[in-house]
Amino acid sequence: MPVDSLGRVLVTFPRAAEIFEGRETFLTRFELDPYSVCQRLVPFYPFANLDDWRVANFLLTSGLSMRALDEFLSLQANMPLSFWTAKDLRACAELLPSGPRWKFQIVPTMHSTKEPIQLYFQDALDCVKARFNHPFFEDKMDFTPFRLFTTAECVMRVFTEWMSGDGTWDMQVSIETLRGINSRTFVV
Repeated sequence: MPVDSLGRVLVTFPRAAEIFEGRETFLTRFELDPYSVCQRLVPFYPFANLDDWRVANFLLTSGLSMRALDEFLSLQANMPLSFWTAKDLRACAELLPSGPRWKFQIVPTMHSTKEPIQLYFQDALDCVKARFNHPFFEDKMDFTPFRLFTTAECVMRVFTEWMSGDGTWDMQVSIETLRGINSRTFVV
């Protein structure tokens, strides 16, 4: 029986979260990105390092005009930044991946208001896709229900996270029972 890094016996749900070859995944799309090599070498790419990113983040969220940004950056001659002008900073920012887009809709009411009520939201599926597609989580997410036991006799259960609970195991049993064996496909 397989064991985890702490020596606990690991029992995974059979046939769950199988990978079918030939389908495009986020990671294959990520590898096709012309900047993927840079992003693997420098986690803060297109910025040189954490300090560079912090300054860029501050400036990009400060609300300063392009002229004020140029003025500030001209004062930073001794600070080793990867951008020297507001235009350079903007070009770097445009290389960053975007997350889910914000949307809004007017909420109709039966009562009069001074201004229309606007509901701002993000598409939940886009949020899930963004999370699942983030390279940081590449090897940190479990897609298969599992059970952990302290010994090979499988007497004492250990619960570590949602995927180790009975709920996910039972859900997988229900899915396979209701839909048959083809229900195992999960595409993000």
